Amino acid sequence: MDSLLKKGIKITRYFYKKSFLNQRLQHDVIENGVAYIPCRIKSIDDVISKYSVKGCESLDTEFLMFIIDFVEFIPAEYPVVLQIICPRFSAEEKRIISDTIAAETDYLLGRTEKFLNLKKIKFVITIVGVVISGILLRIARQSLQNAPLEFFFVLFWLFADAFVRYLFIEKWDFREEKIHLGRLASMSVEFIDQDEYTASSSC
Repeated sequence: MDSLLKKGIKITRYFYKKSFLNQRLQHDVIENGVAYIPCRIKSIDDVISKYSVKGCESLDTEFLMFIIDFVEFIPAEYPVVLQIICPRFSAEEKRIISDTIAAETDYLLGRTEKFLNLKKIKFVITIVGVVISGILLRIARQSLQNAPLEFFFVLFWLFADAFVRYLFIEKWDFREEKIHLGRLASMSVEFIDQDEYTASSSC
């Protein structure tokens, strides 16, 4: 009885957290069908990695993880706008930040697409392996009485396990990751002066 009660409390907490997340997204993030990610920075160094060189900039890891994690919780039907709340940046600084965000997110998407293409090739090889190992197992059972059947069983099981794991688990995980990074790559960036943002928030 106590275990059932505890289980019920856990389920209630789960749905509460889920509904609270939706409420917060609707109230604080989504406006007129667009999801805005507010991000306050003090200088360009909060966005661009301190190890970058001019003309070959890359994003700060903490900043990149912040927007990746944030986008993950936004429903897929909403376009995303990254609102960078900052001091008065020059046009060149804004260009560097926007171009670096676009380049880095495009790179992540391209790398994922390349990885998925390799996975598809491996999946085709897995299908061939399942068929061939299945045929060999059947031939060994019917024709080769002294053949080491354990080897053919293990071979067939390995290919079959990889086939099922990709088809029912990995395929959907990779698809979700591609959609997630695609939304990240299509994200717009806008800059808001921190004084104007503070003034509008206090109204």
